[in-house]
Amino acid sequence: MSLIHEGQSCPVCRAYLFEDDDVVYCPVCGAPHHRDCYNSIGHCALEQLHGTERQYDREREAKIKAENAEKENINDPEVISKDTETGFVECEMCHERYDAFGNACPKCGTPNTSRLGSNFGHYDFLGGIPADFDIGEGVAAEEAKRFVASNTPRYVRKFAMMKTGSKVSWNWLAFLFPGAWFLARKMYKSGIITAILSIAASLLTIPFNTALYQNSAVGMVNNAEVLQEYASVMSSLDPKIIFFAVIGTVAALALRVVCGIIGDSRYMKYTIRSIKKIKAESEDIDFDFRKRGGINVLAMMLGVMAVEYLPSFIAMLL
Repeated sequence: MSLIHEGQSCPVCRAYLFEDDDVVYCPVCGAPHHRDCYNSIGHCALEQLHGTERQYDREREAKIKAENAEKENINDPEVISKDTETGFVECEMCHERYDAFGNACPKCGTPNTSRLGSNFGHYDFLGGIPADFDIGEGVAAEEAKRFVASNTPRYVRKFAMMKTGSKVSWNWLAFLFPGAWFLARKMYKSGIITAILSIAASLLTIPFNTALYQNSAVGMVNNAEVLQEYASVMSSLDPKIIFFAVIGTVAALALRVVCGIIGDSRYMKYTIRSIKKIKAESEDIDFDFRKRGGINVLAMMLGVMAVEYLPSFIAMLL
């Protein structure tokens, strides 16, 4: 059994398969998967290729691997020149053409994989998804990769999974930094609304936090004193302050959970909508992909600072 899959890669996690791995095979095309990976998606990761000329074929994969093995010395200038013919390479992310001996794309910073050795020479920016896979409304995975620009293996793969199977996803960054994440991904309207809601929720808790701080005792030496002081302060507080603090805390947590759940689906819809508009209206597609896609680090930082510090500043003015 090991002779069938050893040395090949799992199409889900992209890791190499070894002799002692627990491997299952697609009943249609025979593609090997880690059992856990196969179970995680519930079907063959290459299912969309079944019945097409690009369906998985073990002999073809072995031939491609053998051809790649002939190019082990990819740092050799002669090999690079032969592969690129003109001495230039095309960026796998933004498709900018630049000197084949450069370490990274001068436009977007993506590493020049042809210079990094065989371990990186075949890095998959699409997360195992075919370049022509339709993520929705005629938008190809390759186009989504160019638009997303940062962390493309995760997002393109998520888009494909939501298109073919589960509509529910989880995004930890959207959960931890809801407003800032939307702003970072240039979904400014959603980011501003989320940030305002986060600030509003924080404002509800400020009177409670301020009361605790002002009434906290100094010099408490053990847990019993801490609990006694806490109970004393709580009993003296206006019930309305406690009520609004609870509402604010619950609202803030609920907002984070909602953003964590819908973040990827919202970003997928934004990506598809933006790409369609660019293709229909743009006179310079590459420029507009960079302008509307990728990430906005400044907007992300402003979002974080607004949610963290603006509530306290507003409370001081009230």
